[in-house]
Amino acid sequence: MGRHDLVVLTFTQPLRGRDLRAGYLPSDLLWGALFSADVRLQDAPMPLENPYRVSSAFPYAGGEWLLPRPRAADAPGSAGDSAGGGAAGDRKAVKKLEFVNLEDFLTLAGGQRLSAERLARASARQRRALLPVTAQEPPLTMTDAQLNRTLRGTRHAGQGDGLARARYAAPLTDLTPTERLHLSREARGQGASGQTERQRNAQDRVTQATDTFTTDALAQPRLAFLLETTSDAQRARMLAALRLLADTGLGGLRTHGSGQFTLELQPVPDGLAIRLTASGQHVLLGLTHPTPQEAQAIDDSEDARYSLRRRDGYLDGTTLERQDVWMLTEGSLMPGPLTGQVVDVAPPDFPHPVWRSGLSVSIGIGTTGGAA
Repeated sequence: MGRHDLVVLTFTQPLRGRDLRAGYLPSDLLWGALFSADVRLQDAPMPLENPYRVSSAFPYAGGEWLLPRPRAADAPGSAGDSAGGGAAGDRKAVKKLEFVNLEDFLTLAGGQRLSAERLARASARQRRALLPVTAQEPPLTMTDAQLNRTLRGTRHAGQGDGLARARYAAPLTDLTPTERLHLSREARGQGASGQTERQRNAQDRVTQATDTFTTDALAQPRLAFLLETTSDAQRARMLAALRLLADTGLGGLRTHGSGQFTLELQPVPDGLAIRLTASGQHVLLGLTHPTPQEAQAIDDSEDARYSLRRRDGYLDGTTLERQDVWMLTEGSLMPGPLTGQVVDVAPPDFPHPVWRSGLSVSIGIGTTGGAA
């Protein structure tokens, strides 16, 4: 176990690519992007005997890093399955939560339910955290009167403050300019996902035939991920690679400026840091490909709760397909901490390996020292 940094990303340009999801970047994408950027800087790949690790990126809002909902919350007899007339409704509300703070994360991972008040706060917290952001707030603000005027003709007419409390668990006067803008858009059915499509044309150089296609773009909220390094030298290399990525971007159409971001390093919160080295049950914070021994231990465990995700794709700039690999998803409950492994997904007879990281980053959910 090495040193951990919480890396916060604020995207200045939308992300482009496939399978885009607000508030989320997979760990294997981040690991691969860092690996490639480091090769460009060092002219040689980093040895994999003692590799760096990264978690997936999740929303970071108000100085708080949100975590993926634990899969234990989806198991029968947990969270919303408690006795009571509102149990079914609670379970549905919990399933709508993609990201929760550490306190709610530990409650759900322990198979306990959230009270109605905590569910409402968690929903509002997630909604705020998923709003697209930029490096600067909008230059113009929206007064209470202006916002209520935009609600005329909708079912929320004259109810700006009530709508703010229902959506963000705060009075209208406490909302930021960004939150006011998106509240108005949501009330008028325009959404606030930040997802857009852009039409593009490709012309064949020989036949001059034109092919029209669209690319997806996503304005991401502020995101953060854990970076684990094993030495000061390795950390310095990774931070240099991160700075290069900030300028060149993540995802597709980077030559057009897409995916650029600013970054800052934040200390890992004490309540989270102490759990990174804990024993006992762990919940995954990144896509993980277990070793054969770890996979057998998971199969033998009665307490494991997990889901799987297939990872595939093409080599950058080619039509060659990477080999498929199955990963344990974020939020999966494991009987203990995993190591994971890096997998070579190069096409058959390819001249060099193509690495996909399934290295594990996880946190313990038991009572640990000063942790609640």
